[in-house]
Amino acid sequence: MPQLSGRRQRLVLAGVLALSMIPATVSAATPAVGRRLALPTSRLGRSEAEPPFVCAQLAFGGGFEHGNGHAGYGVAVVFRPAAGSDFLDFLYDWNTGLVLQAERLGLGGKGRVLSADLLLRRYLADRGDERTSILPFLGAGPGASSAWPGVGDDAPGLKYWSLVLEGGQEWRYARGHLLVIKGQVRILRQDGVDWTTWSVQAGLGLPFPW
Repeated sequence: MPQLSGRRQRLVLAGVLALSMIPATVSAATPAVGRRLALPTSRLGRSEAEPPFVCAQLAFGGGFEHGNGHAGYGVAVVFRPAAGSDFLDFLYDWNTGLVLQAERLGLGGKGRVLSADLLLRRYLADRGDERTSILPFLGAGPGASSAWPGVGDDAPGLKYWSLVLEGGQEWRYARGHLLVIKGQVRILRQDGVDWTTWSVQAGLGLPFPW
């Protein structure tokens, strides 16, 4: 077998060393990006982070034991999964949003149910396209609530616990606003009386900051 000269041996050795350093050089030149710093990916079919939405809501419903066909209103802050993960990391992995809402539902005359709620909203498959994200959802969570028939004693404060169950759909449009249609049941028992209510709600939201 022919022998390489000393000069050729040094050239071959230098070439091997140069080739072995390329992967390390590329790796060092590529900054590591943590999950929290990376843009959210395709859970909602979009690559950008989403802001929270502030929604005004109108409702129609009533109490199963206290009359039906009454109006209501409320406000909600909707943190979809990418925004909610700023508070709880697992929300993005579970494709789940966080909803803070306050609402009033009339019960005839001066009667009403007031509540401030914290809900987890689980999104199902996106049925929209690049212009409109269409997401059905199911949600549940606790509320600090009070019911008042409108007569007798003074209205109580929000010192009773209720359980909220919801199901509906969100439309997020490319222009930035959010439309929410949902049905909701609030299970509330106060001082031995069943004040459970149902409602159908429609809400329109804008991203915050505006």
